[in-house]
Amino acid sequence: MDDLNTLRKKIDEIDKRLVKTLNKRAGLGQKIASIKHKTNSPVFLPARERDILKSVAAENKGPLSNESLGCIFREIFSATRAVEKPITVSFLGPEGSFSHLASLKLFGSSCQRIFETGIDMVFSDVEKERADFGVVPIENSIEGTVGQTHDLLIKSPVKIYAETYFEIHINLLSNASGLKNVKTLYTHYMPLGQCRRWVSQNLPGVKIVEMSSTAAAAKKAAASDKSAALGAYEAAGIYKLGILAEKIEERQGNQTRFLVISLKDSPENGAEKTSIVFSIKDEAGALSEILRPFSVKNLNLSKIHSRPSPEKGWEYVFFVDFDGNASAPEAQWVLKKIKPLTIFLKNLGSYPDGRV
Repeated sequence: MDDLNTLRKKIDEIDKRLVKTLNKRAGLGQKIASIKHKTNSPVFLPARERDILKSVAAENKGPLSNESLGCIFREIFSATRAVEKPITVSFLGPEGSFSHLASLKLFGSSCQRIFETGIDMVFSDVEKERADFGVVPIENSIEGTVGQTHDLLIKSPVKIYAETYFEIHINLLSNASGLKNVKTLYTHYMPLGQCRRWVSQNLPGVKIVEMSSTAAAAKKAAASDKSAALGAYEAAGIYKLGILAEKIEERQGNQTRFLVISLKDSPENGAEKTSIVFSIKDEAGALSEILRPFSVKNLNLSKIHSRPSPEKGWEYVFFVDFDGNASAPEAQWVLKKIKPLTIFLKNLGSYPDGRV
């Protein structure tokens, strides 16, 4: 017991030093905030935070994992930002949704949060300045793109400020005593698509009810011991549900890409990726003419996606992601070259690459 008490006293001393060090860091954040206020500089700097996390990982000798340290430092970033200037973030709720978990990864818990019932409401919150930032899903590695987000990006004045790739694990959440006792499955359409085969094999004949989000599904399932929901592990704790089956997604590496949207442009320092959307005339070779300038300037295209136009039937718009900042000379040259070839062209923003 003497050895245990000695070790605990050492931990207490370290905790005291941590408190002083963290407050000293926050004090420096306040000084930075006063400088940013004079220059109208942004509070949220995703590229800067990413670089700090890389440095932390490089310095780490254990026993804490890089993942654990990353979680700790993200909360430090969040608390420091709150001291500089409180920010408000909107996303698809309720609590425990994958959008909520992705926003925690990006912004931590020291921010004001708006839980919305639809992606369109997240866009509206940002457009009407009820929120500084919005977090919206754009695509999943299994189910593909989120059409509503693409359509809203065409019309909305918001810009893409940042992105993150969030690893998705689907769990069957329920207070039923076993799979055979589940009569109703509440789910958002995206996770259902990621584990449809498992559901058909293990829950045959179960009534499936579509919900606005995984968290809304979990909340509904908690009301009956004959119901279940597809959702995140964290949602089970929030809504007091058991887990009947873990990680039932059909492919490993299941990820959803989330965008951070804002009325403000992402800081140019660290912006390594650009997204654009355009439509072209329905003519042979029109798309190849658009893509040729990217090849000339060696700009890598990381994504090309076509989608029916929300305005006119049988017309298509193209979403393109390319490596580089839109303000760079080579990107400016390309955008100038392709603009006359399009019916409309919109720059959705340059921002840090979430894959790096």
